[in-house]
Amino acid sequence: MSLLADVQHIDANAAYHPSFAGIETRDRIRVRMRDGLVHDGAYMSVAGMAFLLTRVPGDLLDTTIGPLTADLVDSVEVIKTWASISSERHHHSRGERFPGAEPITALDFEYRLQRLARAIGSEVNIERKAQLVRQFDDLADRISLASGKRAWVRAEGRWSLTSNAPPSLKDLWQADVASPSFMARPRPQDFDPDPAVRRRRTIVPAKVIADPHSIPNVYRALRRAGLKARIALAGDPVWRRAEIQVDLRDGRKGRFYASAKPAGDRTLWRLAWGGNEGATATRQRISAQRLPEYRTLVALIPTGALAS
Repeated sequence: MSLLADVQHIDANAAYHPSFAGIETRDRIRVRMRDGLVHDGAYMSVAGMAFLLTRVPGDLLDTTIGPLTADLVDSVEVIKTWASISSERHHHSRGERFPGAEPITALDFEYRLQRLARAIGSEVNIERKAQLVRQFDDLADRISLASGKRAWVRAEGRWSLTSNAPPSLKDLWQADVASPSFMARPRPQDFDPDPAVRRRRTIVPAKVIADPHSIPNVYRALRRAGLKARIALAGDPVWRRAEIQVDLRDGRKGRFYASAKPAGDRTLWRLAWGGNEGATATRQRISAQRLPEYRTLVALIPTGALAS
């Protein structure tokens, strides 16, 4: 029977010991019963009634004692508040603070994250490495650094242990493109503690803006046409190399990839089927290519793209 079901069988007018007043859920308490028994455990309140969660050594599950009514309880003592327990756990999970001044500016945050990343990469003790990772994430959380950009800083920290050269995306990843959610180079403003600064758009080179076949311009054209397009894979920077996923139907039944890469002063495009393989997928591709949205897609891909 569940705890709530047990509560339903208790007299709703029963009186409860006043010593439970002010005790928070999960506080560690010691309850002395009128029959002489003493119980230590975590406090829990259900429907305004007091319970104690205890665990016998060797058991996998907690035992629930209660409701603890006034006629059963002699006294209640708080051993440790949940706030202090949480604080101790947090401190233990982070360990000794990595040396260094508290960051204030964007350069401070970038420098400290880079130092932490290098320390994580060189740490051989598994427990200490985990503590440093948590310190890294705590700091990154303060500036809302995206997961893909955290991955870049961490990977760059490992890279710096063996090379003084600035890494490319391919040095840190298995290819020259990656999903931005997995790996992306942070911008200088990404480390700024001011959210307004972090939201500033990246400045795209004038020659990229002027090129109608550039990745940003083609991507915007696809979106303006109402097509469901997103950057699936991005190079470094994204306006030089990218793979745009376009879904003409839900799922992979109408998925195509428009891939672009630089070739001298030009950007070369290739349009390819992004669905599954096999007879069924072939029928899905042919059906999708008959859609008016597909004709729109082909028209917006610069001349010379290879449709397949």
